Amino acid sequence: MDLAGRRILFTGGGGMIGANLVRHALGEKARVFVTARTPACPANLSELAGSVECHQADLRDPEAIQRAVDAAQPEIVVHLAATAFNPPPAASDHVDVNVRGTANLLLALAGQKDVRFIQAGSGAQYGDGDGLREDAPERPANWLGMTKSAAAQLVHGAGRLYGWRTAELRLFTPFGPWEGRHRLIPHVILSALAGDTVTIRNPRPERDFVYIGDVVRAFHNAMTLDIPGGSTINIASGQGRSVGEVAGEILALMGKSGCLSVQPSEVRADEIWRCSADISRAREMLDWRPEVPFSEALRRTIDWFTNAPQHTSSMRS
Repeated sequence: MDLAGRRILFTGGGGMIGANLVRHALGEKARVFVTARTPACPANLSELAGSVECHQADLRDPEAIQRAVDAAQPEIVVHLAATAFNPPPAASDHVDVNVRGTANLLLALAGQKDVRFIQAGSGAQYGDGDGLREDAPERPANWLGMTKSAAAQLVHGAGRLYGWRTAELRLFTPFGPWEGRHRLIPHVILSALAGDTVTIRNPRPERDFVYIGDVVRAFHNAMTLDIPGGSTINIASGQGRSVGEVAGEILALMGKSGCLSVQPSEVRADEIWRCSADISRAREMLDWRPEVPFSEALRRTIDWFTNAPQHTSSMRS
């Protein structure tokens, strides 16, 4: 199956993953619908407003979500809208958005036939661990992981109830173009470009970083390949890297070695110290593996943030 002419509804289309996926889907000639909390198309999609049908719909508003679903009549739903891990919102926000919001979306879709529903999960659902497999027990220790686990259960349960084909792509730490400037990699790049000392609070936590171009390919395959309903598939590089290691490599690539400062702060109670994935199932079920080497992915990301007008202009202001 290809995506040409397919009606695809993206929730949270203005985030990093959505901004990249929407552009990919348009390139594949799909009909693209996006929900966002803003009245207009999200800023990351503003130049695509004539090609994308944007609907103002907060997941917490059942009526608005129903209107968006009725307008899109989607064949494929890619559910990206969720709360963030850092900075952490209140526990009630995690529950309202990730659990109640997902339930609102599923109920709005209840009358749709032959839906393929792709859920963006999170490595935080596992808790700490290295080489985590999809059959590992889920022991989330923060509200993001807890509520994303609950959302995945709702998605797969609705798939069984309504006869949909569901899949959860359990994302670890995507990075690349359109990522929020407050996150680690953009923060290091933009601070270095501005000539500032790069400050991080804790260099120890390990994350499994995966380039957004590879993530887009994983979603493409999940939307087009014949995979079993109810599947959960890790999307990651398969290798954990510490925050300090990643910051140091970025600065070395930018010729800014020695510009890193660690300012220790109180350790968060919900910190994840080690988090890396086993990606065997992605190879088997999605014919997918990360193709862009980490250093090359960092170079591409540095180049994008160096030349992206919405970021370079804000640095100069």
